[in-house]
Amino acid sequence: MPRGAPRLVRPSRPINTHLDEEWMARVDLLLFSELESRVPKGAYQKFFNERLREFFSSAALDLSPYTGSLPGVQVIRGSAEAIEALIKALQQR
Repeated sequence: MPRGAPRLVRPSRPINTHLDEEWMARVDLLLFSELESRVPKGAYQKFFNERLREFFSSAALDLSPYTGSLPGVQVIRGSAEAIEALIKALQQR
């Protein structure tokens, strides 16, 4: 019988990347725990997994047809339902 931790239902893979120092400092401050006097174990993974979930479950809408701006200048993201509702509202104007 193998020893160690049981296999995860959703296995993870390590990643090694470099992030801009300013962005990383902001993430560190956001995740820092006064109680632990550090960023808790797993906090980075949870944070980035949540951002990825948000990104892949959202849709983008270029507002240029509605605002007269150049394409790609005014782009918003939101849930598919919110984007659809916004398009309907903008088209009724």
